[in-house]
Amino acid sequence: MKRRWYWAAGLVALAAFVWWSQPTQIAAPSARLAALEPRLTNPQDRGAAVFAFGDFGALSADTLRSSAAPWKLLVAALALREVEGDVAALGGVNIVALFRRYGFHSPETIVNWPAHLPPPDLSAPVGLNAGYAAHDIWPVAVTIANTGCAACHASVVYGADGRPDPTRIWLGTPNGSINLEAYAQDVFAAFRAFAGDTDRLMQAVMALFPDTTWQERATLRWAIAGTIAREVAARDAQLGRLLPFSGGLPGATNGLDALRHRLGLIPPGRIVSESVYNSVPELGGRVWRTGLLNTNTYAVPGRARLSPMAAAQIDDDHLAGLAGIIAYFTVPSMGVSDAVAAAHIADAAQVAAWMRDYRPQPFPGEIDESLLPKGRSVYAAGCSGCHGRYDDSLTAPALVSFPNWLGDVGTDRRRIELTDETIARAVAAGPYAAHISAAAAEGYIAPPLTGIWSSAPYLHNGSVPTLWHLMHPETRPERFVVGGHALDLDRVGIAGVDDGSGGWMPPEGHTPWAIPVEVDTSRYGMSRTGHEDAFEGLDAADRAALLEYLKRL
Repeated sequence: MKRRWYWAAGLVALAAFVWWSQPTQIAAPSARLAALEPRLTNPQDRGAAVFAFGDFGALSADTLRSSAAPWKLLVAALALREVEGDVAALGGVNIVALFRRYGFHSPETIVNWPAHLPPPDLSAPVGLNAGYAAHDIWPVAVTIANTGCAACHASVVYGADGRPDPTRIWLGTPNGSINLEAYAQDVFAAFRAFAGDTDRLMQAVMALFPDTTWQERATLRWAIAGTIAREVAARDAQLGRLLPFSGGLPGATNGLDALRHRLGLIPPGRIVSESVYNSVPELGGRVWRTGLLNTNTYAVPGRARLSPMAAAQIDDDHLAGLAGIIAYFTVPSMGVSDAVAAAHIADAAQVAAWMRDYRPQPFPGEIDESLLPKGRSVYAAGCSGCHGRYDDSLTAPALVSFPNWLGDVGTDRRRIELTDETIARAVAAGPYAAHISAAAAEGYIAPPLTGIWSSAPYLHNGSVPTLWHLMHPETRPERFVVGGHALDLDRVGIAGVDDGSGGWMPPEGHTPWAIPVEVDTSRYGMSRTGHEDAFEGLDAADRAALLEYLKRL
């Protein structure tokens, strides 16, 4: 009997090696997207579903070597770390709370989900997609998980008091609490502690996932657990961490170093000590852009990099061009190859179609409507030339033109300096050049301000906690806390109190729903300066009126 088991285990190990090492890509579809497919009959509906649950080909044997993870081993390792390795105590681990601490959403409702579609499966965190990959011939299988669009671009809904409601989320709003650095560090620590203890790890898998197939059990035990243990040991010896760069801060990601890593521009063994983070943007109005990234580094080949846009120009051809860029974002964020990204441009086009009609969550607090006419005038005179012209509505202003203005308003230049010709040439040299035109950064694009109330902290690097502080540059805090925060709906931004020593600290009594982190604006790339000139000519009444108007966008 024992010999038969060893023979079967050897066969699985051999099969897993062949499956793991072969050049062809074996991918699993996102289970939640697959369940919705029969009802997705138009591009907008499919765009919403792909945005929330689409895998973009990132659930594969290939991405397991880069950004994806074997879902059941991942959960088992993190859960074991919670109970200090006690398998018998795993029943008391709250898996929802475990992932929520990193800013991954486990809601009960997606508020802006298309009403005519069936409710989606919300039993696993939104923004972590998973699928079951099984080989057609070899007896190997594994459930693969990877991040998706909604990890960063979906937010908790805020109430009229500014308090977050983690049971309800809004797709498209920036996730000001997603903490990919803390997540990566804890995953690394959990695998470092338990990947070498295969028996205990597999006991945890079966305790948490009792319906796991025998093929997946064998594949995890005889192939993947050992591979992870060796890889973690190698990275621990070489780097002392999972990745050679920081993943960012809550609500601010490090896409630049992720791209450099994928392009092979970070030398082996080197840890990047000077990183720049990008505050996750609101998606409202983003399809009015002629290029993407806050430096406009990516543009559509054969088109002007910067040109004014009108509503009539946001057509299918324009969306198709943006889709080629959007699909490329999966290369650094999900670890797919250029070829896989190109194969999923159609998915990105449907996401872009959804974005064309997307509206952010309406401002949940009070608005002084008597100030709106004055605020509209202040905006039109001082802001519209860079951030776009909105129509005359005071209830739901809509963009009517966008200048795609790029320049220098005195904000931190570190991202411009680091997004150089080396990166542009590396992108241009690859096969994806047919879909994307890359150039070194020369300035920052002025974004549309649709939904700006929900996208704190402000400036491209997330260095200013509220719009009020942005409008009063002399008051901008040196330090503030982000992650699981409440909002100050009067000042519009992260709720806090002045601690008297340059800090904007969380108000007493607030319990963060995710890991909070203190932002230090003296750090590299985190300068809170810039955009002062825009407010110099405005008196207190003008600034107050402008703030009220921005709540409506």
